[in-house]
Amino acid sequence: MNITKKTVKISDFYFAAFLKTAGFYLAEVVKSTDGRKNFFVFEDNGLITRTQTEYINGTAKVSAKDLIDNIRALKTLTNLE
Repeated sequence: MNITKKTVKISDFYFAAFLKTAGFYLAEVVKSTDGRKNFFVFEDNGLITRTQTEYINGTAKVSAKDLIDNIRALKTLTNLE
């Protein structure tokens, strides 16, 4: 059985780090065709929209240490350091 998973492409670096910290699976990092922007592709289990609303409203909570660790990890993945 072939199950197709829904994905969401995010360009906001810090929101991507937040999603990773919140437990969403980062499927891949894709560079734009001009190489100037990175897109973070997450598997969407149907909760990303709600999580994004909580993130924007400032009501979402994640571990600060884990968030910093994921920011560093994503910087390494995207060669931003």
